[in-house]
Amino acid sequence: MMTRESKAGINAAQAVRDLPGRARISLRRVLWGLVLAISLPLILVAAGGFYSSYRAEQEAIDQRMQETARALSLLLDREIEKSVLALRVLSRSPLLSEGDFQRFYGQAQEAGLADPSWIALFEPGGRAIFNTRVPYGVRLPDSNRPGVLRRVQETREAQVSDLYVGSLTGQRLITIDVPVVLDRRVAYILSLAISPEAFQGIIRDQRIVDGWNASVLDRSKKIVARSRSPERFVGQPASPNIQEALATSQEGQLQSVTLDGIPVRTYFSQSPTYGWSFVISRPDAEIAQSIRRSFFWLAILVAVILGGILLAALLSRAIAKPVDQLVAAARALGRRDEMPGDSSTRVLELDTIKQALMEAAFDIRRHERDQEHVLAQMAESEARLRLALNAGDFGSWEFTPSSGAFITSPTCRANFGRGPDEPFSYADLVASIHPDDRAMQVEAVAQAVANRTDLHVEYRAIWPDGSEHWIRISGRTRTGPDGQLSMVGVSQEVTERKLADERQALLLRELNHRVKNTLATVQSVASLTRRSSENSDPAAWNAFMDRLQGLAKTHDLLTSTQWQGALLEDVLKNELDPYQDVMRQRIRLRGPRVNLQPSAVLALSLAIHEMATNAVKYGSLSVPDGKVHVMWAITAGGASPALLVEWVESGGPPVKQPERQGFGMKLIQRGLAQQLGGEIKLDFAPAGIRCVITFPITILVSDGEDESEPQERYAS
Repeated sequence: MMTRESKAGINAAQAVRDLPGRARISLRRVLWGLVLAISLPLILVAAGGFYSSYRAEQEAIDQRMQETARALSLLLDREIEKSVLALRVLSRSPLLSEGDFQRFYGQAQEAGLADPSWIALFEPGGRAIFNTRVPYGVRLPDSNRPGVLRRVQETREAQVSDLYVGSLTGQRLITIDVPVVLDRRVAYILSLAISPEAFQGIIRDQRIVDGWNASVLDRSKKIVARSRSPERFVGQPASPNIQEALATSQEGQLQSVTLDGIPVRTYFSQSPTYGWSFVISRPDAEIAQSIRRSFFWLAILVAVILGGILLAALLSRAIAKPVDQLVAAARALGRRDEMPGDSSTRVLELDTIKQALMEAAFDIRRHERDQEHVLAQMAESEARLRLALNAGDFGSWEFTPSSGAFITSPTCRANFGRGPDEPFSYADLVASIHPDDRAMQVEAVAQAVANRTDLHVEYRAIWPDGSEHWIRISGRTRTGPDGQLSMVGVSQEVTERKLADERQALLLRELNHRVKNTLATVQSVASLTRRSSENSDPAAWNAFMDRLQGLAKTHDLLTSTQWQGALLEDVLKNELDPYQDVMRQRIRLRGPRVNLQPSAVLALSLAIHEMATNAVKYGSLSVPDGKVHVMWAITAGGASPALLVEWVESGGPPVKQPERQGFGMKLIQRGLAQQLGGEIKLDFAPAGIRCVITFPITILVSDGEDESEPQERYAS
């Protein structure tokens, strides 16, 4: 749909096109006619044009200078506001609530605030805790600004000082004080001391023209920074006429004399937020030079007028082209396009107009950027709040008991199983609470409202799908500007935490059971070792300690999996890796992925420990060329699947049939055959011992992971 302005523009363009041909006249003809008509009185007209041009130029300069002063005063506000925001962010550091001042000292040093500056932390009474200008721990004098600290404590608002001399450094400083609120009280006051050199840097960044003067004034009209001779004038009050002008107007311009006695035209603007002022002065001598330059051009213009008849054609072209440029610049401004600024019209007045158009375009873009920046800051602040709530899965809510109004965030509604846009009233909340917890919730809310205390309650909520969830509610009462009492707070689903508590209790009971089983295993090993000792076995005690160490390693393996079982390959490596060679060829393990239950892990690890010990003492691992192959597979034959583990030794000394059953065989039979219902077959072949162990798969496999593995049988 066309706007009224666009329709008016189209109508105006159409009206120009519809003018009859006889009503049109070219610019060149007009110029020829003017040259012929006013050749004699043109000197007077030129003088009038000079004066008009001079006035237009001065007004444009005044406007530009005034806008510059205004923009820089707003820049002062933004620079101060950035420091205030940075201090407020620092004041919310958790290190302050923990009382860890030394770490907070380091955090304050890395804050990256205005340079040069330093940060100090005070108690409301004025005691200095630290100052980043000196090392941490140095004893500092009390603050000499008790009135300012008291005002910050009372108002809980940031305070920006005027220029003063610091008690610790003896330097001129500007301080920004921000309260640190802990437990609803002002516990500390965070102060940022800024040297005037930081504001001196703002002036340097503007690249003030040589001969001009720019100054920053605080609220007391004292000079904080100055482009010319700052070492002489910083800390002095501004000239009386500047002070008088600032007292009567927020911004303006006047003729004055600088503190160093130079007549100038001064432009000033006072910042709206903090009351600081920016003053920029242009020497009168430069203005006089501009007048002389204009007289020079006037003389040239007179000469051009005298030869105007001869140069009319050139003038027509010289005027027509700049007009086209101005038209293009005006249209670009209307379309918000980038304006060409690298070419001159070669006509002072038209250049001034073009410069004004460019400045207008620049101001429009600057205002748009400022607006976008403010909106971005607001959006970022809201995003940080949402991120903090979302990071903790917190939902926000507000309840007004007198009206029954109940406002909830999408996360809060999600905690009760509702959609982001689904209506959710306070009656819906009460109805969703588990019947056994409803009375507790009602009583807790009533007591919090009646006693003006915080609300902390946990209860079960029934979601629309029938599932049960634990919700933790925290809230605090407040009184609005209209005196109406309300309660605001957060909600969080804590079902996982509740389930974790229950799982922890279950794990403790399971751990108690498993410790008892482990002690029974140790008791059995000790009993069998004692019997071996009675049969005159001198190494019985060392064997017993080795078995206990093997049992401890198995416990470490189970602990790494939270006693959820272990892979058969990991159990074998846990016992056999100490005897493996560098190339990992002496002991070979081969078989599918099999996960064992904790009881099977303990029994099998003891058996493998005995087999490995026997191989090291008497078998294939007692010689350099001996090897051990361990293979396993899941067999499908028989009434039910079974796990088959085969131990084969080769390359060792010739094997002889033992005359009696040793401790290791007893332990294997008792630990594996009796505890797990397994079957063990030992073959003492001369080439090497071969042991085949078979267990029911229902006892050994703790989950269904192995069902997806290939069922290839590797054991012979």
